[in-house]
Amino acid sequence: METLVTLLAATLIGTAFFMWRMPVGECAQCAHCLTEKAAKAREEEQRASRFYGIPYCPLCEKNHYREEPHRRA
Repeated sequence: METLVTLLAATLIGTAFFMWRMPVGECAQCAHCLTEKAAKAREEEQRASRFYGIPYCPLCEKNHYREEPHRRA
């Protein structure tokens, strides 16, 4: 019984170390990471617009004044 517990503990520690070393959020092609990066960029854009007082445009999802043309990313 003690051997089984030791084996399970070693497996748990090994799995935890393996998961800790995984590059989460760093891949450039998976849909989850692309969505996270887009959301982060959108949040930074909105934070900057509140700080500088630049209005948010819901059409192009960027911050710009009415006189400026729409920017597509």
